Amino acid sequence: MSTRSRRSGPMAGLLLAGMLPVFSLILAACEGGGAPRDYSPEELEAAKAELRAHRHLRTFEAGKLFGDEWVARAPHDAELRALYAYQLVGWGFTREVHEQADAILGDDPTNPWGLYTKAYAHFVDRETDLAHDLARDAWEASPQPEFAFLYLRALMRVDFEAAREFLESLDEEARGWPEVLRMEAELESQARYELQDPAWADSMRATWAEYKERFPDHVLGYTRLANEAFNARRMDEWTTLMEAALELSPGSAEVRGQHWMGLWLSELLPREERRRAIEAGMAAYREASPETVEGLQSIASMYRQMGDEERAAEIDAQIVQRDPASYHASSVYLTEMRAEDERLSEIREEYGPDSPETRAQLEAVRDAVHDYLAKPLYSDTYRGGAYLNLYFALLAMDPVPAEELADAMRGMAKHERLNPHITFAMAPLAMVDHTPYALEAADIVRAGAPQVFETLKERRSLYDTEGEWDGALRGSLGSIYDVIGWAYFKAGRTDDARHTLERALALTEHNRDVRYHLGQVYEQLATEAEDGRGGEEAATAWLDRAEDSYIAGFGASRGENPNETALEALYERRNGSREGIEEYLATLDERDRNRRYERIMASREEAAETYEPFELAMLDGEMVNSADLEGKIAVLHFWGTWCGPCIVELPEYQEFDERYRDDPDVQVLSISNDDSNEIIEDYLAKNDYDFAVLVDAGYSERAGVSAWPTTWFVDRDGLVRFVKIGTALKLDQEFSWRVEALREDKEK
Repeated sequence: MSTRSRRSGPMAGLLLAGMLPVFSLILAACEGGGAPRDYSPEELEAAKAELRAHRHLRTFEAGKLFGDEWVARAPHDAELRALYAYQLVGWGFTREVHEQADAILGDDPTNPWGLYTKAYAHFVDRETDLAHDLARDAWEASPQPEFAFLYLRALMRVDFEAAREFLESLDEEARGWPEVLRMEAELESQARYELQDPAWADSMRATWAEYKERFPDHVLGYTRLANEAFNARRMDEWTTLMEAALELSPGSAEVRGQHWMGLWLSELLPREERRRAIEAGMAAYREASPETVEGLQSIASMYRQMGDEERAAEIDAQIVQRDPASYHASSVYLTEMRAEDERLSEIREEYGPDSPETRAQLEAVRDAVHDYLAKPLYSDTYRGGAYLNLYFALLAMDPVPAEELADAMRGMAKHERLNPHITFAMAPLAMVDHTPYALEAADIVRAGAPQVFETLKERRSLYDTEGEWDGALRGSLGSIYDVIGWAYFKAGRTDDARHTLERALALTEHNRDVRYHLGQVYEQLATEAEDGRGGEEAATAWLDRAEDSYIAGFGASRGENPNETALEALYERRNGSREGIEEYLATLDERDRNRRYERIMASREEAAETYEPFELAMLDGEMVNSADLEGKIAVLHFWGTWCGPCIVELPEYQEFDERYRDDPDVQVLSISNDDSNEIIEDYLAKNDYDFAVLVDAGYSERAGVSAWPTTWFVDRDGLVRFVKIGTALKLDQEFSWRVEALREDKEK
């Protein structure tokens, strides 16, 4: 079936023009209870064109105000309402988008513009499957540029390959629509990761260049290319593109925000001049755009980025005063709540987790969350995150408030969907440990299991092999069984606990929590045997199994490990004292070391490949070429200051770097993915790090790196023999094992 849009021929156009006065009389009698309209058909079409122009310019502030007026004047025009709804999407007004869709569908349940608008409402609500189905129905009913755009956008989330096929099926005319050309660029951008081919980045940039050339009055062509130029630190190109975008759309908060952020994060201006330039841009924006809460929020956000919390708070107060139940006021409440949580992280780092200052701030976080939840919130979108913050704060208190923790868990189960591994695994486990509602926690896990696997399914592309995908599925299911089994144990159902936890172990044998929980169950079975259910021989057998379980979980992860504590307690139980325990534990350290070494050596890539060549600048501007690494063992470590796991292991990475700094056979280099040299330099100075840092400049994308930290261990022939994704348990030791294994290759 052709996907060409249905257009009337010339004669039909003449007939329609001749009938317009008649249509006007009919509509005047039908609309508004018979009251005459205060606009002509030509004016209505001009209004629709203006709403489309606001979309092209991303001037949603003025677009919404203009749409408010016109929807009140022509409430039964479905296309007008749909174009108005797009402006509301730009403001984040999902509830109002639903209202516009319902108004259209109330007049005609099959109206394609109504289906499109409802699809958009679901899309913004992250209900992608619903959005996909409605957008498809709208497109099939009446091929329109807007419908093709949203159908592709939703389909890309549901089935990337199907989206590419649909794009290819469109005829030449449809492929020329700006909305479709935009989605072609978006698909090419995603193809970099879905197909693991960085060459798609070049295709994407070429498509955006074509978009800018063909549609010079659409601001996205300029801003998207500017973003690419900024990431590659081509600042002259960025400046030219952003100046063109600002000239085209001076009243767009979106465009202004991108420009302000670029000025702040780049080194185009000396630091002392940046704020002055940004505030000049703010004044120009206010002159070009009507005063709206959307614009105020953009300005407040930029002040907050510049570290001026006082000025940001003043603007936030204006937003709340204008409309305390609005979307933007809710964003202010959210910012206030999150500020207390961020303050907690700062205080914990400065004073320590057990300090009086940290304990006081935990209370402040709890109060901030309760205050946020009591506000007239625009929607429930961020309630889940609030309950998540509350959960972590309560869990860190001593003692843990059991009833409050249980209530927080219930709130998470109802509202929190972004972190199902926490909501339906980690948090219910804490509920089992700290509240009397163990079996309720198990019920929460059972009810949330479909969400866990649905989220995994959405992230399928992140797993390179079927083995990795299978491991993720087994690990998630094992965690679910672990919580349920532990809940049974806490509820006194020891046999049920044993069978469920052994099922968990069969799925995820390296899970330290499963090992610990099973050990506890086996110890309880030993106690029951001592009390008459099997005698001393059975009790000894259960204690042996408990010991084996703890040993298997010993040293399994960074930080406190419950297996270690349990193993010491079991040793004392079996021997009557702690005498000789150090010698006993020392043998376990060696056993754990050997196990980790064997696992790492087994991960060596025998059919190894070369890596993407590079020439990257160090922080001082000196260039480093990958060709200079030939004949050496190279360690390339990808990280960023924004990456939490990277930061955790940097002290050990510094030690590793120092170990090989003067070794002529080994070159250790880190590649930072941060936004500016200034950010990196400030962080290194603050933490007294001096390891070598190269500036990414888009290399990680070209090289197919999609997770941080990632470390490559390259042999003398330029082949990547080991790849470590994520943090290492004992970085200096484990990285050194890999380096020395590659060194031995030459000796052999």
